[in-house]
Amino acid sequence: MSLPWSPRKKLELTPSRYPARLKWLAVMGVVPAILLTQMPWWALVLLLLALPLLVRGWQPPQLSQMELHEQGLTLIGRHWQELEQPRRVLRVGPWMAIQTPKGWLHLFDDQAPRARLQPFYQWLWTNRKSS
Repeated sequence: MSLPWSPRKKLELTPSRYPARLKWLAVMGVVPAILLTQMPWWALVLLLLALPLLVRGWQPPQLSQMELHEQGLTLIGRHWQELEQPRRVLRVGPWMAIQTPKGWLHLFDDQAPRARLQPFYQWLWTNRKSS
């Protein structure tokens, strides 16, 4: 009889399409605030023209690989991190954010099938730090 949870699970994650959408959503949210400020017209135009350039390089730190094992969870993105207990985990719709000692990491549902992400979601939920 096999157990449903194997001692080691490894998951390669694909790049997500959501950060690009978040980028343009942030721009659309900032434009009305810029237009309502009391700045000279030339400063408004300059800021509005620079806005796409400012957000072009921005991207939230995403995960590229996750590995679940007996000691904890290994997260690989920009940094390699070993978690025994996550600090905070936020889940809203297709997005999940994990607070680690090195900062927040973001995971989106389109990076892997939901069935393959389920053991990681369960581990993060059951081992989260309650404050």
